[in-house]
Amino acid sequence: MVLPKSILVPIAALSYCSSFVAAYVFTGHTTDARQFAISKSEPLLYEHDGTTWYKTSTRPVGDLGDWINLEKALAFQYLLDNIAPNGVNTEGCAAGTVIASPSKDHPNYFYQWIRDAGITVQGVIDEYAKSEDLELRDIIDRYADLQGEIQGTFNPSGGFSTGGLGEPKFMVNGAPFAGSWARPQRDGPALRALTLMSFIRVVNQTHPELVTLQWISRLYNPDLAAKSIVKSDLEYVSHHWDAIGFDLWEEIQDSHFFTALVQHKALVQGRDLALSLGDHGAASWYDDQQVALRDFIKTGFWDGRNGRLKAYKHTPHRTGLDCSIMLGSIHGGQNDLYAPWSEEVLASTQLFINQMQNLYPINKKKPPYYPEDERLRGVGIGRYAEDIYDGVRTSEGNPWFLCTSSVSNVFYTAITHFIDEGEFRITRINRPFFNRLHPSGRAGLGRVSSGDPDFRNYLQAMFTYADSFLNVIRYHAKADGRLSEQFDRYDGFQRGAHDLTWSYGSFLMAVDKRQTARGMLFGSEY
Repeated sequence: MVLPKSILVPIAALSYCSSFVAAYVFTGHTTDARQFAISKSEPLLYEHDGTTWYKTSTRPVGDLGDWINLEKALAFQYLLDNIAPNGVNTEGCAAGTVIASPSKDHPNYFYQWIRDAGITVQGVIDEYAKSEDLELRDIIDRYADLQGEIQGTFNPSGGFSTGGLGEPKFMVNGAPFAGSWARPQRDGPALRALTLMSFIRVVNQTHPELVTLQWISRLYNPDLAAKSIVKSDLEYVSHHWDAIGFDLWEEIQDSHFFTALVQHKALVQGRDLALSLGDHGAASWYDDQQVALRDFIKTGFWDGRNGRLKAYKHTPHRTGLDCSIMLGSIHGGQNDLYAPWSEEVLASTQLFINQMQNLYPINKKKPPYYPEDERLRGVGIGRYAEDIYDGVRTSEGNPWFLCTSSVSNVFYTAITHFIDEGEFRITRINRPFFNRLHPSGRAGLGRVSSGDPDFRNYLQAMFTYADSFLNVIRYHAKADGRLSEQFDRYDGFQRGAHDLTWSYGSFLMAVDKRQTARGMLFGSEY
């Protein structure tokens, strides 16, 4: 039975691209009434002063794009290879399992992490939204079925209603992992909820006839006794967001920027889904919690003294600069809360890049193929400066593929937003980032609008800068396009778990953002 119109129409209103605008509640700032002067279907007009902006900052390099097109197809297939039941690396896995890597020793990553699986399946949903491939939809359905079973499995973190949803990883057959581990990790339920709420939106857009009461009740049922997947995760998040847990790197027990941001986004979207389905009591509860969590995020993770975000609230033995800041913005940022284009995220990303470029000897070597200006040259990005995990044991940390592509993701996303807005602002907070883009290293403070020649100059330099990080990945990828977890800080050869699912997923997300930014900035000419 197709959902009644009174339910189906509000669900349709949940459609969005990068931020959530519901039919009932709008959580971002009001839309700017200013009309964008340049058609979004055409590239920005280009004005160039050769004495100020270097020509190498003004054009993407074609052969990098050719490699990206090849790598994109390979990476998506390698990602699917790690998802059961049809993935070639998933023998013995329950249908719907997303393995972190086929590696079974040195290191053993042949498990399903709730966080990694949620992020990976979101990428599958994004591809399904474009292709409407029924095989991809079947993968997502099987993932959802398995997650429902996992939620009800008693594990070392507890049972369904006693903390078990915070268990970070499971065996590939869906059984709990009974060994010692960093638990709980409270980002998994939020990411799983975000992924499946995205699935609801996409199916409602592509095949609304499939959004029956039976289908959606499996994912969200107002009756708590039904133990529906999204509802259960939202209840967990709403009752545990203020509790400490382990970070996404499974090392530090604290309150974490990444976790808090994805939790907040889940509560905002959960509130609006609850409203659209008539679950008004839950919607009010989720709204109260997202307001409190938002205040916690805004006061707990900004280091005004150093002009940057910090990944942990109470971890004094680390600088606080961490790849998880970028990942948090990518997966949890919203229009008015630490989105990739926010001054705080751009400033923190640039400071982190500065730290990374001097940390790894491999970053002193300029990759071939890509003649960008030195000021716009990307480098390998690791997890954090103090990292000692080398992919097998503890010695010295290395750059990670997923962290390196995340820098590109942040910059491409910011470019698209700035073109949409028709302006950006250079502030005292984000000026270190814009100084990197400006050829003299002295960006002026203030508003830069689409009518200003420097508007395009800055954005083209930003695009070149973003591309340069993907060029680093190109340099260290294997000839067949395979990506492991890390590449060596000295010689650049791959290390750690081979065919890491998240490495492929992060790369694919970045190149999707690149395609959008490239079209808006350069049009079809390039």
